[in-house]
Amino acid sequence: MVKPGHDIECAQRIRMLRCASLEIPPPIAVIHVIATEIRQCCGHHPLKCFRLASGWSSAEKAVRAMHRMCQEQGLGARGLTKRSWLDWESGHRPGADYLDLLCRLFQTGPVELGFATDYTPGIKTAAPTLERELIMSAASESSDHAAEIESAFVGSNALEQLEDDVTRLARAYVHAPPLPLFGELTRVRNRVYRLIDRTRHPGQQRDLYLVAGQVCGLLASASFDLGYPHAAAEQARAARVYGEVIGHNELTAWSDGLLACVEFWTGRPGQALRLVERGLAIAPEGTTRVRLLSIAARASALLGDVDGTREAILDARRARGPGSQMHDGIGGEFGFDEARQAFCAGTAYLSARLGAEAAAECERALTLYRDASVERRWYAAEASTSVDLAAARLITGDIDGAAVALAPVFALPPDRRVEGLVKRLGQVSTSLASISFSSGRTLMERIENFTAETATGVLSMPL
Repeated sequence: MVKPGHDIECAQRIRMLRCASLEIPPPIAVIHVIATEIRQCCGHHPLKCFRLASGWSSAEKAVRAMHRMCQEQGLGARGLTKRSWLDWESGHRPGADYLDLLCRLFQTGPVELGFATDYTPGIKTAAPTLERELIMSAASESSDHAAEIESAFVGSNALEQLEDDVTRLARAYVHAPPLPLFGELTRVRNRVYRLIDRTRHPGQQRDLYLVAGQVCGLLASASFDLGYPHAAAEQARAARVYGEVIGHNELTAWSDGLLACVEFWTGRPGQALRLVERGLAIAPEGTTRVRLLSIAARASALLGDVDGTREAILDARRARGPGSQMHDGIGGEFGFDEARQAFCAGTAYLSARLGAEAAAECERALTLYRDASVERRWYAAEASTSVDLAAARLITGDIDGAAVALAPVFALPPDRRVEGLVKRLGQVSTSLASISFSSGRTLMERIENFTAETATGVLSMPL
């Protein structure tokens, strides 16, 4: 049996770095090189290394590729299953027919796939002429490659512009509707991808991967606010990959936080907590940890863990510390100031049915938002805090107080009625359904009219 190697994420990183400036799918020669690197680094069976080098993260994908090759090349149908493929990867030798098909699929031989041994003696080049030719040829190839890298260089102005774009769009996110920003974010991301393909300079590639990760993070937030949680999760995972590749723990941990938010909003708070724990394992001190712990409080509340909710809120308060490049330097959608922290605490207390604590945190958050400058007032969080305050007041039967809290929310234009806000109002409406007073029915009708036109609905309107 073959000993288990590293997690497949390690192989995926090797493939991404090797393919960063190549077309997808890469040439077969490059796949062979990647397979060798995965074998040396991760210790998988050679067949598994070739599968991962080809970009097939699961055995099912490799099996489908085999069936597709047989069909396209007229080789006849086969009954290959995932179980058989995994048996081969664990060291069991396939029969002659399937071994031939594997060699065709990866355009290599049984030795390279780990199913045969090469007994050819090592070749020694003794002739001086051949030795000189070999050495001079290698030097020429190195020189040509260096010249190619030197010519593929991105100017400093282009990098500075991209960094400015990220800062501007992240800060605009808190006071602008998400749909117009989505288009601009997509254009910036595509420009980053073109430049990544162009440069061969490692330092510039790292800078560009960071920008790509940050833009994908903003696209994840926008996708979620527009009502597409699965697209948001894909964008957040892309952001996390870029953060991992360049070792940027703040971006990686931020992405885990957003993935956790998607999980608890879609009814999986347990998975959200696991993602928070993964993020906390690498999160730098300060704001990054404050945000993750605040998200943990909300997930714990949804699980009915009141003690865990209180503990996470207290831990978040204690975690306040030094600023960070993304959360505090760029800020905006990446920021997590005291107002946002109080807002999250209020939401967590509300989910735990602790009405008094929820109302106190919501009122504190609203005071902080209203005291902030216009460009720092995050309209979606401020409106959502007002909704949570209304919900907290309903716990004590204060319908009039709930109506007062919701008054500024009803003034929001449709393009700012984002998904999280609409869902919160739906929860308030559910609470009102059990109230027989006419004031409760009136408030329900206002909520129904408000949620009939949302930022998501704007997507189907002509622009």
